[in-house]
Amino acid sequence: MDPVTHGLTGAVLAQVGFRQRWGRQATAAMVGGAMVPDVDVFWSRGVLALETHRGITHSLVGALGLAALIGALLLPLGRERRWWVLALLALGGIVGGHLFMDLVNNYGIQLFLPFSNARPALDLVFILDPLVTLPMLAALLLGLAWRGGAARVGRLALGWLAVYLVALAMSHAAAIGHLRQAAAARGITPLRVSALPRPLNPFGWAGFVEDETRYWQGRASALGGPIALEPAPKPSAVAAAAAAAQSPEVQVYLWFARFPTLIEHVENGRQVLDYTDLRFAHALLGRRPFGRLRVILSPEGAVERVLFDP
Repeated sequence: MDPVTHGLTGAVLAQVGFRQRWGRQATAAMVGGAMVPDVDVFWSRGVLALETHRGITHSLVGALGLAALIGALLLPLGRERRWWVLALLALGGIVGGHLFMDLVNNYGIQLFLPFSNARPALDLVFILDPLVTLPMLAALLLGLAWRGGAARVGRLALGWLAVYLVALAMSHAAAIGHLRQAAAARGITPLRVSALPRPLNPFGWAGFVEDETRYWQGRASALGGPIALEPAPKPSAVAAAAAAAQSPEVQVYLWFARFPTLIEHVENGRQVLDYTDLRFAHALLGRRPFGRLRVILSPEGAVERVLFDP
């Protein structure tokens, strides 16, 4: 999710009773915890950011270390002198306000580093969702204005979030079922079926079906209706792609991408390979699609340049 949503979620978590008991230290611990995992943006650059962003600071092990640090930093700033209390509050902010909120979208987090670099993702919420952010903002503002009812308002906001996520999970499961039916009707034997969230549409999903030779894309609705599955090629096994795959940047990209495609062409006398992850193949708010990788080969077929989001 975006930093504003993370911070608001941490503030609402503090509001449900922790702020009332431990004061500003609790708010600082939980809001700080909800925002601090994104400190990894300061060392995440280029295509390698796909590996370093949402990496160790978004893992359970990293959460323990960050919580311990936040607890120590907040210790001299209030009446609470027990480090472990502040660290536990920060841990609640990290896990509930950040890791969980990132886990529910389709980018994924490396939750189990350093033991595994798998990127679990629940594929439920688009990375920007006003139906998550605005209720958190409203609860925070109302809680500040109505101090006596702040905890109740915070619990209502978290209850709304839980209900919304359950509804999305049900919608997601229905969309997966409709995609499987559409694939069967086309005679497609799926290796994998995925439904990814679309902005401002809790019933509409971007559908992906993978078989042995290609991907199939289509818009699916939890409410049913026809799904037009259009094919998209998987990366080919040509010599140029094999040469590009020796590049560490390309290896990171192919590890990250869930639905990588490859287009080969010649530009200025050089062979060019353009990789795209179909998850992010569409522009948002007028911006170019995220996560494109361009590999330029020398006349000898070696990797000459690698450009991320060219």
